[in-house]
Amino acid sequence: MEMTTTEVAARLGVSVRQVQRLAQAGRLQVVRRVGSSNLLDDSALTTAAAARRGRTWATHTAWAAVDLLETGRTERLTGSSLSRLRGRLRSCNAAELVRLTSRRAQLWRGSQTRRTRDQLRDELSLSGESLLARRDIAAQFGLVAVDGGRIEGYVVDDQWQRLQHRFGLEADAEGEVLIHCTDQEPTTGIVTAALDLAERWGVRERGAALEVLAERLAR
Repeated sequence: MEMTTTEVAARLGVSVRQVQRLAQAGRLQVVRRVGSSNLLDDSALTTAAAARRGRTWATHTAWAAVDLLETGRTERLTGSSLSRLRGRLRSCNAAELVRLTSRRAQLWRGSQTRRTRDQLRDELSLSGESLLARRDIAAQFGLVAVDGGRIEGYVVDDQWQRLQHRFGLEADAEGEVLIHCTDQEPTTGIVTAALDLAERWGVRERGAALEVLAERLAR
């Protein structure tokens, strides 16, 4: 959904200038301009709001946490930094984890105008809605697998421009392509999918995602 800068500012409880800074920093996506006004995609509002509620982890720390919860190990941190992260994971709850890891990537939403959807899927580390379309993944969330036609996945920042050109990706607040851009090599699986669902989906899906995250934190 498209929103004006003023509407976004009201939703986040910040000034219009702060919204402009968030857009310049890539935290919010400018879809298009109408006259002198920017229209922004509201997909990343939850993440932006979460980041404002308190300190969040740096990108590499967020991905180290995902690694630990997904595989039990990580090479992104070592020594005392790794020990502190393990301790923090033992003490935080699922909702807090969603907030703390909100800086792991920037969400872009748009439409694909070149090549096939399957070819685009092959270029992404699939997550979120794309993984939930698989029966085995949906079952772990206690949900029914539904392929809504959207593509969602992660890509490393230095591959983003190539991907845009190759697939003719154009910003669109109602688009069927959701791409998370990150400066770290992403670890995708149940944990990352749960974080994606908890940030954007409805009450039922968010509840299922938080349950999955709580179970991982309790291990």
